Order: sequence, then C-alpha cells, then structure tokens
Amino acid sequence: MYNYTAQSFWSKNKKGFIQEELISSNIDSDEILIKSLYSGISYGTEKIVFTSQVPRSQYALMKAPHQLGRFNDKVKYGYMNVGKVLHGSKDLLGQRVYSMYPHQSFFVIKANQATLIPKNIPSRRALLTANMETAINAVWDSKPTIGDNVYVIGAGIVGLLMSYVLSKIIGVKVIIIDKDASKKKVCSGLGLSFETKLCGISNADIIYECSGDPRMLNSLTQLTDLETRICILSWYGKQVSKINMGENWFSKRIKLIFSQVSNISAYRAKKWDNNSRRKLALDLLCDKKLDNLIDTKDISINQIERYFKSDKNNGLCKIVKY
Repeated sequence: MYNYTAQSFWSKNKKGFIQEELISSNIDSDEILIKSLYSGISYGTEKIVFTSQVPRSQYALMKAPHQLGRFNDKVKYGYMNVGKVLHGSKDLLGQRVYSMYPHQSFFVIKANQATLIPKNIPSRRALLTANMETAINAVWDSKPTIGDNVYVIGAGIVGLLMSYVLSKIIGVKVIIIDKDASKKKVCSGLGLSFETKLCGISNADIIYECSGDPRMLNSLTQLTDLETRICILSWYGKQVSKINMGENWFSKRIKLIFSQVSNISAYRAKKWDNNSRRKLALDLLCDKKLDNLIDTKDISINQIERYFKSDKNNGLCKIVKY
C-alpha cells in the first residue's frame, strides 16, 4: 500500500488556498487512483465560483461532479482534469484518462467516471473536452442547417469551439465577433471569419451568445431578423440581463435558447448520455489546429489564486501543470 500527499485548490470569499490530504492506494475494486498531469481552468464559470457570484437557486443544479464544499463559501471546484492511472482497473492502469475532477494532484474516483483518452489526442488538448461538450450540446439545442447564416459573439474558448464545430457543417456560414482585435489571429488559425463589431450581423438565422456579458442580449435587439434564434451559452451568475421585450424580441418572434451542458436535449437523450457525449467530444479534438486554443504559459496549483485575481484572461485555455 502506498500513500500520496495530494494538494488541492480551494476558494472562499475571493481568496484561494491549498489544502493537503493523504491519498491511499488501498482502494475498492471499482476505483482508480489518478495522478494529475494537467487540469484546465474554465475561466467564465470558475471566476463566478471564485468571486462567490453563484445564485443560491443554482447551488444544486450547478454543482460539479466531484465538488466538495459549498458555493459562495469554502469550495473545491473544477471539471477539467487529465491524469495517469496509478492503481486500480487493469484496463486503465498506466493509461491517460479525462475526468471532471477539481484542481488536485492525486485523487480517487470510480473507474466508470474516467474516460480513456485516445492515443492520437495530446494530453493538453484533451483539456478542451468539457468545452467541446458545451459546443456539441449547443448544436443539438439550436439545430443549425444548410444555408444558415450564424454568428458567434465572443472569442473565448466556448465561442471558438462553437465556431469551429459550426464551420464543419456543410452550407453553414459562420462569423465570430469579438471587440478584441487580437483575437483575429487565433480565429485565422482555425480558418474562421472574424469581425470586431456587432453591426456586421446581417440576415442572422442563429446567434450564439458566448461573451459572458449580460448586456449583450439587449445589444442584439436591432440586429435580428424574423424568428432569429439566439442560443445563450454564457452563464451570467448573479448578473442581471435587462432586455426590451416590447421591441424586436416581440415583433420579430425572436427565439431564446438556453443551452447548458449538464443536461442533453430530450430528442438526443434517447441515444446519448454524458459518457458517450464525452467520448464524442474527445474524438472531435483530433485536429492539431485546436492547439491554438491552449495558452502556452502554464501555471502551478499555487498560482491559481493569482490568476483569478489578475483579470488577465486572454480567452485561451489556461493549464495547471502538476
């Protein structure tokens, strides 16, 4: 039997700290012990958690699979981990796996809660899995089709992956919009059309709101057409979005779709569950171009607090290296 000293990142009241605990290799037959190689920061959601901006009504609904503690209090949160199996299932022993575990160096989970990473997917790129699942869900929810003009607002990880997936659908025209002109480079690397101003929106069939700005919805009021679908992927936390319902929202029969990754839409749930969708997401990460979405400057677990407090988020996947 071996014991490992695990470090985990916790936060409370806009402060972060590291806790240590002993992890034993003496585990049950259906469990595996994992050594983290990398974890990824899903900035928008995790910043809301770090700053205690989770609405009380969402405590149960937004709880991560392996979260400990409580929102807006002391909490260990996160859901993007790539690690190596040290003990447990012979089928997984020594293999790289993806799991929805918080930022922690060693941990034990049920074997069926880990997804084997295909050999052709690099470990760092595999951290995009959760955000790729978000993009898959949004496609299932919004149902883009041949001939659609679609716009994606916000060139963060979710917006970039959303645009990338949409660009693979034959006959769908995709334009991503972000006020930060520096985002054009990463968009070009993915072969995506890029603009900096909302006024470029014309004849939109679907608009995907990925900016994280609750004011964005009302800004879109004058830029929609009859029965434009607006699919919201942003989570605003406690921020309030005020929209003028009496204007184009009403007369143009605008449709709002709230796409959230925890649940799969009813018409796809007959065939897919969270595990099979995760495998699909990993398979869709086989493109080397997606490495452009990963920040080349890794941080350590001890630097996570500083990262959240700096507000220097470039929209790329920030990696914690162990």
